[in-house]
Amino acid sequence: MKKSLVALAALAAVAAHAQSSVQFYGVVDATVGTVQHSLSVDPQFPGSVNPFSSVKTSVPSSVTGMFNGGESPSRWGIRGSEDLGSGMKAVFNLESGFNLPTGQISNAGAALASNAPTATTVAANSSIDGQLFNRQAWVGLSDSKLGQIAFGRNYAPIFDVTVANDPLNGSQLFSPLGFSGTIGGGGGVSEDTRVDNSIKYTNKTGDFNYGGMYKLGGVAGSGSIASGSAVNAGYTYGPVSVQAAYQEFRDAVKGGSGSVANQVKLSVYNTKATMVGATYALEQAKIKVGYEEYTLSTPSDLAYAASITNYYGISVQSSAAGLSATQAKRTTDVLWIGGDYNVTPMFNVAAGYYDQKQKASSDNGQLAGDIYTASLLASYKFSKMTDVYVGYAYSQYKGAAYATGVYTSNNIVGTGLRVRF
Repeated sequence: MKKSLVALAALAAVAAHAQSSVQFYGVVDATVGTVQHSLSVDPQFPGSVNPFSSVKTSVPSSVTGMFNGGESPSRWGIRGSEDLGSGMKAVFNLESGFNLPTGQISNAGAALASNAPTATTVAANSSIDGQLFNRQAWVGLSDSKLGQIAFGRNYAPIFDVTVANDPLNGSQLFSPLGFSGTIGGGGGVSEDTRVDNSIKYTNKTGDFNYGGMYKLGGVAGSGSIASGSAVNAGYTYGPVSVQAAYQEFRDAVKGGSGSVANQVKLSVYNTKATMVGATYALEQAKIKVGYEEYTLSTPSDLAYAASITNYYGISVQSSAAGLSATQAKRTTDVLWIGGDYNVTPMFNVAAGYYDQKQKASSDNGQLAGDIYTASLLASYKFSKMTDVYVGYAYSQYKGAAYATGVYTSNNIVGTGLRVRF
């Protein structure tokens, strides 16, 4: 009798364990490369360098070094699920980005603060700013018919469209979509690539997928301050997939380097963005195209914008920047086309062409300008986990916005090793 009870208990324990799973996973990716015009490598900035933004002619030299994540930003994470029965599961995902060359947690905010008031290393705003779980942190419920709902820090729907339709598959250092959250998911503000305090819903019915997101502001006295919303939908039939998303945020915060040491300077905007992407899959190749338009405008609550004193634990200059009505309708279009080809099952070549078109505006004096980027990435897989790659990206800056004070072109070339586990 005792042996039977012990056996039943053991079987019950095995069955309970089989109904739940927890997985530790990650990516480690290092690149050795050169950027033609650049400040020094920053040990905390998620991409180590910035090969896509225009560079002032006062920056005299190139930079050669080890960069974090040429193909994929380095990260580690924990995800899991528990079977609740009847097709329902409890799910969660916690994910943290780090800089492989230095072992530090990726922190773009700290890079911005360290470059105030005089820039000495590369810095730019990002959604990865030193949080313990700076990439994802959510818990939710998943149902085989009703879809999934997740609560916490989620990817914005436009980011999901970007990843699925970028010709270079979101390469951090060789694709402007993969590098910049401004155009690669944030809808004009990189910090909104990943959305804090959000509720995200996703589902798929037949060939259609759809979803939505709502961001809670959490500001006393108003439910709309610092809030946001988004919707997405897509259709896949055979080799063709079309995905679209729309999102808007109130009082979105964008970080920058200011004039006070160890502080960041903020701009605050209302944002609206639309993205459409399409992929056509051939036997050994994929063709990808996409279009995005985003608009930055005056924030809904100027008093809230001016009162912000903390940016991911970093002090903020006493007055937030860019709060006048002259901000109205700063619009940028982004277009891209490209794809990849499997030369062999182990060897892939991807190419993309991107145009970031900043529109002139009489409302705020914004000047017209284009950033044209041509990218190439070749990778060889040793196994499912490990691959090596060589990448190159060349950008040109044209139009009144880049007529004086900046280089008319820039490029990056690099080779790296990526291991996924």
